[in-house]
Amino acid sequence: MIKKTSLLSAAIASIVLPSFAQESIETVLVVGEREPGNMLLDDEALQRIQAATLEDIFSNQSSVAVGGGSATAQKIYVRGFEDVMLNVTVDGAQSPGELYHHQARVQLEPEFIKRIELDAGAGAATNGAGALTGALRVTLKNAFDMLEDDANVGALVKGTYMANGDNGSKITGSAYGRLSDNTGVIVGFSGEDRKDYADGNGDVVEATPYQHDRSFLKLNSGAGHHSFDFTLENVADSATTYERPNLTNYAGRFQLSDQELNRNTVSINYGFDPSSEAVDLHITAYTNDSDFKVQRQNADVIYGEGDFGSIGFDVRNSTSVGSQNITYGIDYRADNLTSAQNATPPFAWGTTEQSASVTGVYVQDNWAATPQLNIAAGIRYDSYSLEGDSGVSDGVDISDSGISPNLSAAFEVTDSLELRVAYAQAFRGVTIREAFFSGLYLHDGTLESEKADNIELGIAYEKNNMFARATLYEQNIENFIDVEYTGGDVWGYWRNVGDAKVEGYEFEAGYNFDNITATLGVWDADNTLNGEPLSDRNMGLGTTIGRTWLGALEFSGSQSLQYGVNVRFVESEKNSVVEGAPDKESYSVVKAYGNWSPVSSLTVSLTVNNLLNEFYYDHATYTYLGAPSNTYVGYPAMGREVVASLAYRF
Repeated sequence: MIKKTSLLSAAIASIVLPSFAQESIETVLVVGEREPGNMLLDDEALQRIQAATLEDIFSNQSSVAVGGGSATAQKIYVRGFEDVMLNVTVDGAQSPGELYHHQARVQLEPEFIKRIELDAGAGAATNGAGALTGALRVTLKNAFDMLEDDANVGALVKGTYMANGDNGSKITGSAYGRLSDNTGVIVGFSGEDRKDYADGNGDVVEATPYQHDRSFLKLNSGAGHHSFDFTLENVADSATTYERPNLTNYAGRFQLSDQELNRNTVSINYGFDPSSEAVDLHITAYTNDSDFKVQRQNADVIYGEGDFGSIGFDVRNSTSVGSQNITYGIDYRADNLTSAQNATPPFAWGTTEQSASVTGVYVQDNWAATPQLNIAAGIRYDSYSLEGDSGVSDGVDISDSGISPNLSAAFEVTDSLELRVAYAQAFRGVTIREAFFSGLYLHDGTLESEKADNIELGIAYEKNNMFARATLYEQNIENFIDVEYTGGDVWGYWRNVGDAKVEGYEFEAGYNFDNITATLGVWDADNTLNGEPLSDRNMGLGTTIGRTWLGALEFSGSQSLQYGVNVRFVESEKNSVVEGAPDKESYSVVKAYGNWSPVSSLTVSLTVNNLLNEFYYDHATYTYLGAPSNTYVGYPAMGREVVASLAYRF
C-alpha cells in the first residue's frame, strides 16, 4: 500500500506552480464541476431519495459521514472532522454556535432546501472567518423555484409515512405566489412525529422518539439591476431521550429527559449588478438565535440550558479586470451566550454569560491566465475578541488576529483532462465554544488561536458520457481547543490540547447511458490528534471512520418514473476509544427508491432504507466504552425502514 503522506509530498513537489485553496463558489458554479468532497446537491436529488434527516441528505456523498441513531443526535463529519469547525450558513446567515456536545448542531429541513454546497478543507477567502475545515452553504427555495410556467399562485402538500419500529409520520406543505412580475413569496411548514425506531435485529430502541416542527417564509424581488431576498426560518425540535441523547442508559443511572432545541434565523440579501465590470455588489445581513434545554423528567433542576445568538453582515463586490474576477469585502459577526448546567456535583454547577466578535476583510482573485490555466489566490484578515461577562467566565478578555492566505492552480491538459493543486490556511481566534461546557469549564488565560493548513492535489477527467475525479489531501489544525478535566476545586479548563491532522483521498467515477446513470466512489480519511488516532471520545473534533465505498445506479424509465439504488460499504476500522476496544465492524447499507408521477400534479414515492435490514453501528456514532461496562453504549443504526409519500401540487 502506498503511504499517502509520501505520495502527496512527491506529487506536490513535482508541480512547478504551487497553489492555494478552493475556487470561489461563483467560479465553481460557472464551471459546473465539483471535486470529490466539494458537494453540490439540489432539491431534485433530495426529493428523489426522500431525504428526511441529515443522515439521508449525506448518505451517498464522498468524504461526508453522519452519525446514526436518533436524528436528535446526528452530527456531520467532513473528512473525519466534526461540523463545529465547518462554517455553516443558511441563505447567508451564519450558524456558529454549538449548544450541547451530545446533541446535533446542524438542523436542516430537506423539504425547504433548494441547494446544498460543500467546500471541504480550508479554502477560499470568501468561505468566511474561522472556516478551518471548509464551508457548508444552504440555500432555501423561493416562490419562483416552485411556480409552474406562468402560474401566479400554487401550493404543495405532501404526506409521508415511515414504517419501522413504532413508526412515524410527516406532513409538509407550502404555498407560494407571484406578487408582481418580479416579486414572489413562499411560506412552508413541516411537522414530523417519529416514535422509537427498531434496529436491524428488529428490537425497538428506547428513548429515540422526536418531534420536528419547521417553518419558513421567503420574499424575493428583483427590479432592474437590483435583487432582494428576505428569509425567516424557524426550527423547533423536541425529543424524549436520556440526558445524553447519543448514549443509551448503559450505566443504569441516566434519567429520561425532555430535550428542546429551537433556532430562529432571519437573513436579508441584497444584490446590485448594473452590468458593469466594476460593480457586482452583494450584501447579507442576518440574525441567528439558537437555544436548548435538557430537563430530567423526575427532577425540577434543569440538567442544562443555553441561548446562543449571533448577528452579522457580509458586504462584498466583484470586479472584472481583463481575465481576472476579483471579489473583495468585509464581514462581521457578534455572538452572545447565556447558559447554565446542573449536570455535575453541586460544587461544579455553573452559569456563564459571554460575548464575542470577529471582523474580517478579504480579497479573492480568480484569473484565467491562459485558455488552459486558471489561478485563484486570496487572503483574509480576521480580528477576534472574547469577553466573559459573568459566571465561570467572568473577567475573561482574549483578543487576537491573523491572516488566511490561499492559492490554487488548475491546468487543462486536454479538453477532457484537468489537473489541480491547492494550498490554503485558515485562522480561527478564541471565540465562544459549546454552550453547555461554557457553564462548567474555566479559562486560565493560556489559550492560543487555532490555525489550519490544507494542501490538495486533484485530477478530473470527463469525456462523452464518462467522468472520473480524484483528490489527495492533507490538513493540519494547530492548537486545537478542547476541554480538559482537572478535578479539585474546579471541574476543568479550556486548553490547547494539541495538533490534529488528517491525510486522505477521494475518488469517484461514473457513466451516463441514455436513461441510466452509474457511479462508484471511495474515500478514506486518517485523522489523528498528537499522532494518536481519533476516537469517539474526541467529541468536538472528529472520529475514525473506515474506508467508505459508494455506489449508485439510477434509472429514468420516462419523465414520470425514476428509480434507483444506493449502496454504502464501510470497511472495519480500529477503535481507539479505550484499550482493548473491539474494532468498528464493517457494514453495508442499501437504499432503494422510486418516484412515479401519473400526472404532473401528483407524485408517489417509495423508499426502503437499509434494504437488507443490517444490524450495525455507524462509525460516526459513539459506540463502545471500557470498564466497568465494557459494552456498546451508543445507539445502533436504524434497521429496514419503508418510507411512502404522496405529494400533490395545486
